[in-house]
Amino acid sequence: MDTIWMDTIWKETRTSGRWAQALRRACLGFLALSALFVLPACDSGGNGGNGGNGGGPSVSAPAAPSGLEATPQDGAVQLGWDAVDGADTYRVYRSTSSGVDGSGSPLDTGIDQTSYTDETAEEGTEYFYAVTAVASDGGESAESDPSGEASAALLASPSGLSATPGDGTTQLSWEAAGGADTYNVYRSTSSGVGASSDPLGAGISSTEYTDETAENGTEYFYVVTGRASGDRESDPSGEAEAVPFAAPSGLAGTSRDSEVALSWEGAAGADTYSVYRSTSSTDGAEGEPLATGVAETSFADSTAENGTKYYYRVTSVNPNGAESSASSEVEKTPFSDPPNRPNSTDRP
Repeated sequence: MDTIWMDTIWKETRTSGRWAQALRRACLGFLALSALFVLPACDSGGNGGNGGNGGGPSVSAPAAPSGLEATPQDGAVQLGWDAVDGADTYRVYRSTSSGVDGSGSPLDTGIDQTSYTDETAEEGTEYFYAVTAVASDGGESAESDPSGEASAALLASPSGLSATPGDGTTQLSWEAAGGADTYNVYRSTSSGVGASSDPLGAGISSTEYTDETAENGTEYFYVVTGRASGDRESDPSGEAEAVPFAAPSGLAGTSRDSEVALSWEGAAGADTYSVYRSTSSTDGAEGEPLATGVAETSFADSTAENGTKYYYRVTSVNPNGAESSASSEVEKTPFSDPPNRPNSTDRP
């Protein structure tokens, strides 16, 4: 091979990114033929030298690092690799796609140990890393073998956690967390719940969970964490609170003159009650309530008109303002009795 042609290639490609890396590897392969051909001098790292007719810089590059590992930590990625003979410092390269090499700008340089902490990694993003060794005279090795490329993704904390109470249940939902494969749910009866205790639910593959062990009238606090391979767990989400409660039961009514008297059984977890009225049968609590904030388990509808058939339902309202499903329906018609009729004010 013509040495002038090789020298031209060397000068044109020694600083041109991936082509420089390719030439380095080519030089390494050609070293075995150096006794038979006149080639630009290459050292063991693939750098051109002053020997021969190559005219390249006189530097010596160490071998490429090996054993690169990346370990996600709390808000950072910890890198580690095997020491390289002849290396003075190391350079770390990072990419968000596989195939990272030393052709781009390094993440950091002048690293004088075989470990590095990437504190600029963002949660939920997968990163790929490579490392090169640098000799005291500036010669840089090829990047760590692509087969040893290390990747890591920091776990983001779930966000948007909401808790909807029901009758003996709490429905939880949240937004997906970057890097999470599954989720854990934690519950406490006091604020400040963390992820140090056993989870209420583990290995949840969706972004919803129903707590069916909640007791009506008890205030619960919930957080959610993301989980990933390697037994990694994110920081907890923001806290959500709920007080499960039941719908009223045993609703009964008594028709009177321009009035309907209602009564029902108290519901566990209820703070107040809302009364609904309609002139036709309904499937639930429809429209605006006739009365809200009813503190007792009875209510007298004094706006009812004699001869009109009314349908009533009652709902529970917990201390946080959440409303239960509706009670069963009761139908009553107020009336006007002839004068002097016994018990005229208490007809069922």
